[in-house]
Amino acid sequence: MVPLTFPTHPAAVLPLKLWRPRWFDEIALVIGSTAPDLAYALDGSGLPVWPLSHQVLGLVLWCLPVTLAATWLIRRVTPVVAAHLPTWRPLALADYGAIGRFRPGWRVVVSSALIGAASHLALDRLEAVVPVSEYVMHVLGAAGLLAVVVVIGRGRLVRQWHGEPPPVRRRLGLFWTVAVAVTLAAAATVPFLPAAGLVHTSLTRLMCAVAAGLLAASFAYAARSWFARRTAFGSLAPRPVD
Repeated sequence: MVPLTFPTHPAAVLPLKLWRPRWFDEIALVIGSTAPDLAYALDGSGLPVWPLSHQVLGLVLWCLPVTLAATWLIRRVTPVVAAHLPTWRPLALADYGAIGRFRPGWRVVVSSALIGAASHLALDRLEAVVPVSEYVMHVLGAAGLLAVVVVIGRGRLVRQWHGEPPPVRRRLGLFWTVAVAVTLAAAATVPFLPAAGLVHTSLTRLMCAVAAGLLAASFAYAARSWFARRTAFGSLAPRPVD
C-alpha cells in the first residue's frame, strides 16, 4: 500500500499555491502530484511506463509530458465543468471556471509539474521507510485537502488569483447526461481490462473514467453551443428574393 493518489498526494502540494500564488500553477501541481500513479491505467498494455513513472528519470520522461498535456486540456474545459458543478457556497466551485483564463508562463507550469511529481515520489519513499505513516497520510490527506479547498472557497481566492470566471450558460441536462453515460460506460470496461485484479490499477482507471465523462460532457456542450450559434446566424441571414 502507498499514499492514496487522491486526495493524499494533491493535499501535499496544493498549500504551495496558498503560500505563493504567483509562483505556482494549481492545475500542474495537482496533476503532477498524481502523474506517477496515472501510469497504472496502462498496466498490462506492454508499454514501459512502470516502474519508470516512479523513478527520478520518470519525472521528465513520463510525469512532465503527461502533466503538461492534461493541464492544457483541463484549462480549456474547466469553465464549462465548473459552471455545471453543484452550488456549494463554502467551496465556491463555480469560481474555478476562472482557471480557464489563467495562462501562466511555461517556467511556472513546468516547475509546478515537476514539484508535484517529485512530492509524490517523496511521500512514497516515506511510506516505504515508515509503513505506519501510510494510514496517517490517508487521514491527513483527506482532512488537509478539504481544509485547503474550504479556505480557497470561503476566501474566493480563485477570483483573486485569476479574475472572474467566463460566463457559461448552464445546460445541466445535456452536461450531466453525457457525463454520467460516458463515465458508466468507461467504468463498465474496467473489470475486463488487463491487470484488473490489481486494486490500485482498477481504482486509477475508475478515476480516468470519471475524467473521461467530464471531458465528453464538455465537448458535447461545446458542440451544442456551436450548433446553436450556427443555427441562430442562419436564421438571421437574408432570404433570397424570388
